[in-house]
Amino acid sequence: MSDWKFSIKEFGKVDDEVRRLLDDAVTSSADSHVFFHPALMEAWIETYRPLRHIDFFIVTGNSHNNHVVFPMALWRRNWKHAFLKNIIAIGYSDYDYHDPLFQRIPDNAEIKQFLEELKVFLQNQFSFDIICLDGVTDNVLPSSEGWVQNEMCPYLDLKDIDNEEALMSFFSTSLRGDIRRQIRRINEHGELRIVEYRDFESIPKDTCAEFMRQHTLRWPNAYKAPHFHENLLKYGLKEGVVHFSVLKCGDVEIAWHLGFSFNGTYYYYMPAGNQDYLKFSPVKIHLYHLVLRAIKLGYATFDHLRGDETYKSGWSNGYKHVNSLTVTSKDSKTTLKRKIMNIRRYITALPQK
Repeated sequence: MSDWKFSIKEFGKVDDEVRRLLDDAVTSSADSHVFFHPALMEAWIETYRPLRHIDFFIVTGNSHNNHVVFPMALWRRNWKHAFLKNIIAIGYSDYDYHDPLFQRIPDNAEIKQFLEELKVFLQNQFSFDIICLDGVTDNVLPSSEGWVQNEMCPYLDLKDIDNEEALMSFFSTSLRGDIRRQIRRINEHGELRIVEYRDFESIPKDTCAEFMRQHTLRWPNAYKAPHFHENLLKYGLKEGVVHFSVLKCGDVEIAWHLGFSFNGTYYYYMPAGNQDYLKFSPVKIHLYHLVLRAIKLGYATFDHLRGDETYKSGWSNGYKHVNSLTVTSKDSKTTLKRKIMNIRRYITALPQK
């Protein structure tokens, strides 16, 4: 007999009812995270609604001693992807964590049962080809076959780092020396200062444009959905969950960062540095000031999010992993679509004459 009773709320936009549902969930959940906050959901949905054929829905579930909210979507792919129908978490690859919002964190046996029953429920509700659950952290990962461990997510636990002196003591000697040296060098060329923006309207258009240009120069292959970051700033700043700041040397912008603040955690999401000032390590100095800000505001955690880039080891004292699970329909149509995709990948991989 099933322990979970599920229901679905389908929607086209984040209206007042959806906003209340999400807000209650992220406020009361034991494993809450910023990526299912109503403002971030709205930014993602408003970005992709005109770009992709996606139906949005929220699964809610109740067991005898728990409650869950899980924002999901049915993504109908185009002909290039053999018209596959994929069920994903809202936010997909743009957001790092997709833990379902449980009122009480379940143990391994409970989460395994939840996922099995959720899979059956989705199969009864939708015609789909693939269910792709990704960004599920160690907090709720079951010890279950089929899960794949993905990127490491380093973080800095700030409970024993409550001032600048303690932060400097945490750093290695070389990192500590480099921070001091680069701050001194920047100040020799112009006063170093941080500018924070509280609302989207106050951000100069040139600042947004240069931020995106410099980020693209550093990561030229990173896909940026049209208006996505603009929507993050527009919806998130007014809710207080998005933080946008610029590091300046005099009047020159030398580093930018778009991040998130929620429930005692600062999320280090999207940095960029001015390529003309790389010798001053502007991104590193900006990061230093962001950690200091988190300490001064009493945050518990500074989360570096996905990726085990080498620099993160010097700025973190803990880590978790994100994990993924893919469930493929056994329907003959799905099998045919997957064969078509495999043939297409093979042809694409052939050397060009």
